[in-house]
Amino acid sequence: MTSTHRSVLLVAASAIALSSGVAAAQEIRSVDVITVTAQKREQGIQDVPVAVTAYNEELLLAAGVRDIKDLMMIAPGLNITSTSNEFVTTARIRGIGTVGDNPGLESSVGVVIDGVPRARNGVGFNDLGELERVEVLRGPQGTLFGANTTAGIINIVTKRPEYDFGTNMALDYIGGDASGWGVSGGLTGGVSEDMAIRLFGGIRERDGYQTVSTFGGPRTETEDGDQDYYTFRGQMLLDFSDDISLLLAADITKREENCCGAPSLVSGATAPILNALVAGSRPMPGSEDPFSRDIQANRGTQQDIIDSGVQGELNWNFDTVEFTAIYSDRSYSLSSGQDTDFTGADIVFRDRANNTFEFDNSTLEMRFAGAGENLDWMFGLYYSDETLIRNDSIQMGAHFEPYLGLLGSGGLSATLVSDLANGLAGYSAFLGNPVPGFAGLGFGSATPLGGGNPVGDTFTQDGESLSFFTHNTWHLNDATDLTFGLRHTSTEKTANFNFGDSNTPACDVWEHVFGDALDFLTPANLAVLGGYSTASSVSVPGLIQFGTFTCLPFARDVFSQIDHSQSLEENELSGLLSLSHRFDDDLLVYGTYTRGYKAGGFNLDRFTQAGSSAVNFTDVLSGASLYPARFDPELVDSFELGFKTEWANDTVLANFYLFYSDFETYQLNTFNGIAFFVTSIDGASSQGAEMELLWLPESMPGLTFQGGVTYANAEYAEFAPTGTADVDRLSGQNFSLAPEWYATGSVSYEGEFEGGRSWMAHLDGRWVSDQNTGSDLDPEKEQDAYALFNGRLGIGAADDSWSLELWGRNLLDEEYIQVGFDGPFQPGSFNAFLGSPRSWGLTLRARR
Repeated sequence: MTSTHRSVLLVAASAIALSSGVAAAQEIRSVDVITVTAQKREQGIQDVPVAVTAYNEELLLAAGVRDIKDLMMIAPGLNITSTSNEFVTTARIRGIGTVGDNPGLESSVGVVIDGVPRARNGVGFNDLGELERVEVLRGPQGTLFGANTTAGIINIVTKRPEYDFGTNMALDYIGGDASGWGVSGGLTGGVSEDMAIRLFGGIRERDGYQTVSTFGGPRTETEDGDQDYYTFRGQMLLDFSDDISLLLAADITKREENCCGAPSLVSGATAPILNALVAGSRPMPGSEDPFSRDIQANRGTQQDIIDSGVQGELNWNFDTVEFTAIYSDRSYSLSSGQDTDFTGADIVFRDRANNTFEFDNSTLEMRFAGAGENLDWMFGLYYSDETLIRNDSIQMGAHFEPYLGLLGSGGLSATLVSDLANGLAGYSAFLGNPVPGFAGLGFGSATPLGGGNPVGDTFTQDGESLSFFTHNTWHLNDATDLTFGLRHTSTEKTANFNFGDSNTPACDVWEHVFGDALDFLTPANLAVLGGYSTASSVSVPGLIQFGTFTCLPFARDVFSQIDHSQSLEENELSGLLSLSHRFDDDLLVYGTYTRGYKAGGFNLDRFTQAGSSAVNFTDVLSGASLYPARFDPELVDSFELGFKTEWANDTVLANFYLFYSDFETYQLNTFNGIAFFVTSIDGASSQGAEMELLWLPESMPGLTFQGGVTYANAEYAEFAPTGTADVDRLSGQNFSLAPEWYATGSVSYEGEFEGGRSWMAHLDGRWVSDQNTGSDLDPEKEQDAYALFNGRLGIGAADDSWSLELWGRNLLDEEYIQVGFDGPFQPGSFNAFLGSPRSWGLTLRARR
C-alpha cells in the first residue's frame, strides 16, 4: 500500500467523521467515568497504577470484535497469530508471547473471560458473544491474575442479565470470494423479582478464502479457511438479597472448519524433486505467488472443535467485607487433519482420527476485600486442576520413499531408501549381525504408505496449582498511594509419555545395525559406517545424514521403549510494589516493580533435540537419564513508569508509559524443519514506551477518537555458542513476531438526519513496523511494515431499534505474512500462514 493510498483513506475517514449533520443529543462525556476491574475491584481507569486500555461495547461493535484476534486492530502493542489450526493461537504483548503449537507450553498472555482464566490462548479463540467491555493489561500481572501472565492479560467482561426485558438480533451477509452468512441474537429480562436471565446464540458459515489443488486426494475439499460453527451461552442471576447474588452460566461452541493451509513462500532445491513425483505439487523456484491464495494439499485439514463449560459467581457483601467466589468447569476438544508437507505430493500427513487434543480444567477462586480509613485490602486463593490428553500421529504418504531416495541421491535414484537398507542389512550380516527375519525390501515397502507412526503417541498431563495472594493499597495521604501485592504459587505436574510403535522397515534396519539409540559416533558404529561407505560408495557423512532422514522422529521405534512418567513441583513468589502520586485531579504518576512467573512443564512431543543438545538415547534407554522433556519456568522482573493525564475538561485522556522487562529465563518453542523443540533461553528483555489517547470532543458529542503507539524492543540476551544453529542465531537478536513499532487508531462518529434517522461512520487502522515472523529468525521469513484498515457505515432508527451497516475488513487488501516456517522435510524451502484478505458485508440489527 503506497503512502498516497494511506493519505486518501485517512482524508476520507476524516471527512466522514467531521461531515456536517445534526449530532445526536448527548450529555457531555468524560473519561472520568471509564471503569475497569484491572485490580479486581471497580475503579476509574485513571486511578489504577496499571497500563490498561479499556474498550466499551460501542467501540467493540463498530470494530467488529468477535474474538480475541480482532482486538489487534484497536489495542496498542498487541499481536495475535494463528497457524496450523485455530487452537494454535498465540497472543503477544510488547513483543512477548509463547508459540502455541505445543500444548505443554502455557501462554505468556493470559485470557480471562468473566473472571475465569482460559489455560491456553486457543481455548479462548471463539465468538465472545455480547460484550460489555474488554480490558488489555500490559506487563506481568502475577499478583491478582496469577502464574502464566508474564506479558499481560486480555480481560473480557460479557454482559450480565438485566431485569429490564430486552432482545437483539443481527443478520450478517458476507460478500466477496469468502461469501457467507451469520445470525445471532439474545434476550434478557427478569423472570421474577429476584431472578434475571440472559441468553445468546449464533450460527455462522463462510466459504474458504484459499483455493486448494487436491491432486487426486484423498482430500476432496477444494477450499481452505472456511468457517462453520454455532455458539450458545445462557446466564441466570439470582439476587437472594441486596447483599447476596449468584450468577450461573453455561456455554458451548462447536466448530467444523478446514484450516489451515500454507502456500509456498520460497521454493528450494527440493521443488524439482516434488514436481518430478507429482507435477505442480509445489511452485518451482521463481514462480512462488503465495498471495494468489492457491495452495497445494492432497490431504485434508478438517478440524472439529467443541468448547463448553459451566461457571458460577457468588458475591456476598458483609458490613465491611466483600466476598467473591468463582467456580468453573470447562472442557475443550479438538481433532484436526493436516497435510504436513504442505505440498500436493503425498509425503507426510496427519489423519484427523488419530490427532486429537482434549483439555479439562476446573478452577476455584475466592477473594475477600474491604476498605478501611487508609487501607484497601484484598486476599484470596486460587486453585486449578487440569488434565490434557494429546494424541499425535504422523504418517508417511505414498511418495515419501521415492522423495527421500531422490533427495538423497541428488535426483538420480528413487529406490535409494530400499537399496541402502538392503545393502546395509547384507553388510551387517557379513559382519555377523544379521537382521532377524530380514528377506529384503522391495521398492515402496521400505517406508510404506501409512508407515511412520500410524497408531500415534498419547501424552497425558495432569496439573494442579494452588495460589494464595494479597493485594493492598495504603493511602499514605490524600494524594499518594502505596500498592503492594504478593502471590505464592505451588504447581505440580505429572506427564505420561506413551509412544506408539512405528512401522518403518527401512529404519528398523538402521536401528538394528547401529543400535536403537542410533548413535553414529561411537567407535564401533563409525567402523561399520566406514566399511559400508566403501561397499556402497556413499560417504560416511552422507550415510549419517541419510540414516537420520530415514529414521525421522516419527519413524523410530526407540521411542516406544521409553514410555514413562515425569513429575515436577514448583513453588514461586510473584508480586508487585507500586508508588503513585496524584499531583492534581488531572495527573497521576506512578512507578511499579512487578515479579512475574510462568510455570515450567513438559515438551509433549517426539523430539531428538532438547535445547542445544541432542537427546542421548543411550543414557535414556539405560535409565541413566530421563527423556529430557522438562523445561524450566519463565521468570521476569518488570519496571514501569506511568503518567496518566486528563485534558480539556476531562474529555481527553492521554497516558504515557515507560517499561523494562528483564527475563531470567524465557521459554522458546521453535520448528527446525523436522520437528519442534523447546528450550529455555537464559536472558531476554523487552523495553520501550507507549502512548495512548482517548478524545471525546465537547463540540462534537458524536465523535470519538481512540488510539495508541507502542515502541517495544524485545530481544534475546547474548549467549555463548551452543553448536545448534537454530539456537545460536537468536543470540542478541530481536524476538520473532515482535515489531518495534505498533500504532493503532479508531475514529467513530454518530449523528442524526432530519426526520429521526441516525447514522454512524467508523474507521480503525493498525500499522506495524517490519518484523521476522519465524521463531528461528530465518531471513526468508521477514515481513515488511504494513497497515490494515477496517471500516463501517450505518444508518438506523434514532432509538436504536434497528440499523443497517455496511462494513469492510482489510479495506486495501494488504498482503502480509502471519507466520513463516521451514517447509517440513524440504531443506531450503519455506511456507507461510497468511493474513486474511479483504472482506466486506452487510449487518442488519434489530433491538427492543
